[in-house]
Amino acid sequence: MYLSLSGTSPELPAGFDQSFLVLQTWGFLVPFVWGFSAKWLPIFLGLRPVKGRVLLLAVALNSLGVLAAFLSSTLVAGLFLLAGITFAVHALGLFELPERLPKVRGAHSSFPSFVRIAYGWALVAAGLSIWAASVIRPQGIWGASRHALTAGFLATMVFAIGQRVLPAFAGRTLFSTKLMFVALLLLTAGCLLRVSSEILAHQSFFPPAWEGLPLSAVTEMIAVSLFAINLFLSFARRPLTYCGIQSNSLPFRNS
Repeated sequence: MYLSLSGTSPELPAGFDQSFLVLQTWGFLVPFVWGFSAKWLPIFLGLRPVKGRVLLLAVALNSLGVLAAFLSSTLVAGLFLLAGITFAVHALGLFELPERLPKVRGAHSSFPSFVRIAYGWALVAAGLSIWAASVIRPQGIWGASRHALTAGFLATMVFAIGQRVLPAFAGRTLFSTKLMFVALLLLTAGCLLRVSSEILAHQSFFPPAWEGLPLSAVTEMIAVSLFAINLFLSFARRPLTYCGIQSNSLPFRNS
């Protein structure tokens, strides 16, 4: 509808596209991840109870950031988004001393560390958006910010939480915890290479960094393939049984 009324070609204008991407990611996906983080991370990571009011404040600040992006106030939007993710991390207590030992049964022991790395990527993404709004040629920085959020935060949370809970929902165990670790490690390495190369190459800080972009893509695709293979082989297993009853006929229990 926007393009029909004001567009001159099928291509999304850069400004509108930027605002629309903020809505898709920070406006929908990020609060969604905060929601299941508040539900599961205190159990899986042994964290202290979630600070509910602080998390609501984080959602409010995040919403103001999305609104500011649609008003083309990119710097204000970045500040609100950074404040929102900072308060969300504080509300979840991710970097505070845990209350008890994490529940890593059925997952690799590094699982809690990768969850924290994922939230670290979200902080990096918000910080990069502020930087991008402060320079004249921000293309590479915007791209790095988006990749830090999508691959660094969202995909890492899917890789970590997904391999922890999806087999259990289906009454299976994860096929390989080592494969889970390798997939998460490659995803993190690929994201680090992509974010740094995108800034160095597009901003002309270090032209040879262009060679790192395809390498980062291949690394991340290998990670995605390993993630998919691990889940496929997990679901291909026979369901667990308790006293002769298939576990997928029983209600899901926190393990």
